[in-house]
Amino acid sequence: MQKIAILCLITAITSFSYAAEKYDTKALRTVQKLCTSCHGTPFYMAKQIDEDDWEFFFETPGKLEKIHKEKPEALASLKSSSFKKRKERILKFFIDNSKFSGAVNGCDANFCGTVH
Repeated sequence: MQKIAILCLITAITSFSYAAEKYDTKALRTVQKLCTSCHGTPFYMAKQIDEDDWEFFFETPGKLEKIHKEKPEALASLKSSSFKKRKERILKFFIDNSKFSGAVNGCDANFCGTVH
């Protein structure tokens, strides 16, 4: 009986750690907070372009600001400390979930559905 309980505990812990590593939840929540009002859900936004385009937009100095220059709310989001602090993590999130990444995320505790 004790062996079965230990086996169940190990299975549960393994399942939770796998689920926690599907994507970066800090990046997801930052994008939800700063970008969803214009771009839709983070996964929807990530799928709009491929990884090369995400790298181009994030790594070309001033490119994100130029794209959002007519939108004061967007510029404020790009200048926010949470965006600056997590910029690399957000880029990785977008690349990992981009157009040709093969990632298909369903419902979980952080995200469910595509509202855009």
